[in-house]
Amino acid sequence: MPGSADLALPDDMTEQDGRPPLEPARPDVAEAEGRPAYAPRLPWKWILIGIVGIGGIFGGYYVRRDQRHEALRAQMLQLHETQLAEVQERYLAFRRGLAERVMEAHEGGAPETYADPRLNIAGLRAGEGLYLRIPAEWANTPERIEGAALAMESDAITRCLGMAPMSARGLWERGHFLTPEYVDRIRDEEDEMDLRVLDDQLGRQVQVDTPVVLSMLQADWFLLVLEQGDNRRDHPVDVFLWDLNRDQLLLKSRIQGRGLLVPVRIRFEGVDNPRYEGTPQLRSGGATDCSIASQILALTGREGVEFESGEQLEAAAAEDAPEGEVAEEPAPPAGEPDAPSP
Repeated sequence: MPGSADLALPDDMTEQDGRPPLEPARPDVAEAEGRPAYAPRLPWKWILIGIVGIGGIFGGYYVRRDQRHEALRAQMLQLHETQLAEVQERYLAFRRGLAERVMEAHEGGAPETYADPRLNIAGLRAGEGLYLRIPAEWANTPERIEGAALAMESDAITRCLGMAPMSARGLWERGHFLTPEYVDRIRDEEDEMDLRVLDDQLGRQVQVDTPVVLSMLQADWFLLVLEQGDNRRDHPVDVFLWDLNRDQLLLKSRIQGRGLLVPVRIRFEGVDNPRYEGTPQLRSGGATDCSIASQILALTGREGVEFESGEQLEAAAAEDAPEGEVAEEPAPPAGEPDAPSP
């Protein structure tokens, strides 16, 4: 072969019978390229074109994904800036007003007892009300008020007053999608799936929570109870009542609950009286709450219910009985003789 060195071959590999001698294969090395002449050429042009094409496909996918991401974000922000703008403004102003009243009540310390002489607790049932009960130590900033409101649980104070106001917890809980913090979260969310979850939640909140929030914004009065200790049984509470339409304080007082649950046994003739096991819990939460409610009613001129009020309750029951109907006298205790006839 050209360019290859002459090799010494064995005798049996020399030319015989007119055939050329056998020689080992040696690749021709291209002097210019420095590679074997038989090695195939790689199609670098097509490889580069393929790489660029695949990169373009992936790049186009991510560009379109980012475009969809930003389009969804813009759609959600537009919803806030147009359809929810008025509701958001009213909601934030109303919530700010409640927080200011709570902080003012907290900063004033123990309130001096006051009740508007025109106040009629029963008349409040005709309007819509809001009720908030939080620890006094959490009533010093809007952020702490929000945290305490979200942790608020139900009690029996308003039920014992004979009213059913809306819990102010829902104002913070259901109206969160109207806050600037929620809008900032939409602006800052980078993950497309998380943004889609926010979009689904926003759609449900607009349909379900917006009517509830709007009804709360129509509240006529606001009842606030600030707890001065760990519980309402051993520590007093500060009670405030505002007329929201007139922005007027109607009632304020510091009240100590004194409620007791009085156990009563009922005996039926011919029925065995089962023995009560255990000791009844006389100082239940419901009794304490009803005691607080009774004292609130007493501030408005109605007599509160105390243990000394038994005769008054019996007299009221007799007055409510229909004419001609006489209340039956209780039977004498078992083992005692009947009272002699006069």
